Amino acid sequence: MYNKLVEFLLGNINTKEYETFFAFLNSIRKIPSLMEYYGKDFFESMLTLLNHVEDKYDQATLIETIMEYADEYSLSEVDIERIFEQYLICITEQAGNIKDMSVCMNDFINAGIDIKEIVGKLEGNLEKEQLIKLLSFLYRNHKAEFNEIDSHLLKEIHQAYCISQRSGIIAQFLLLTNPYVRRYAGLSEILFLYDSYEGVYQDAWRRGLLPNMKNMLIDFKILSLKEICVLEELDNLINTHGECLDSEKVEQLYYDFFRDKDPFEVIFTLPQ
Repeated sequence: MYNKLVEFLLGNINTKEYETFFAFLNSIRKIPSLMEYYGKDFFESMLTLLNHVEDKYDQATLIETIMEYADEYSLSEVDIERIFEQYLICITEQAGNIKDMSVCMNDFINAGIDIKEIVGKLEGNLEKEQLIKLLSFLYRNHKAEFNEIDSHLLKEIHQAYCISQRSGIIAQFLLLTNPYVRRYAGLSEILFLYDSYEGVYQDAWRRGLLPNMKNMLIDFKILSLKEICVLEELDNLINTHGECLDSEKVEQLYYDFFRDKDPFEVIFTLPQ
């Protein structure tokens, strides 16, 4: 059945049916039960289709979907290396976004592609800013492996990772302590990880954000000890004492954290 699907798609490129199929692949990446339903034959049909599709955006979508399930449907080392080289060409031609690229590259790492090989080949195919952003995403899950790359590049990747983590935590802090952010975050074009303060209050902080991350945040110099203390006090107020977020005590913590400095300067400046 799927052989006929591949044959049909290759004979009807640039049609609504063809576009619908690739939009469908985006859903399959996010809904594993769909891939489970269509099974191995469908997975192999994607591999067949990849050998014939010329558009780099469509190639990237196929590869990202294939690699999402590469651990479930066995691929040979030769196939993985071949698909990896093909994906590098897609990256060179900017066929996709950094977030999807980072997820796919993480899948390649899990499939056995060495981080040093990834870094070496990406360096020649991406502008520096894009390279650092992509590698900082990979660094989150593979810190130890990154110790083998160039120290100057590693320093930039580490700094980008720390800024990302720092800004995310302070964004949560703003949602809880700043009345304007609490009120308008859902309407704002500025992203705060959560659409509202309820998301932070009920999710991240309820699960013990600080106890689980405190040592790492200090060791990596993502937050200073003083900043950690402010966050711990906020955690104590809202989770132990049930303090209202509109209270003067919570409001005071906002001022204790930023100390009359420009909030953006504080957010994007790592502690010494």
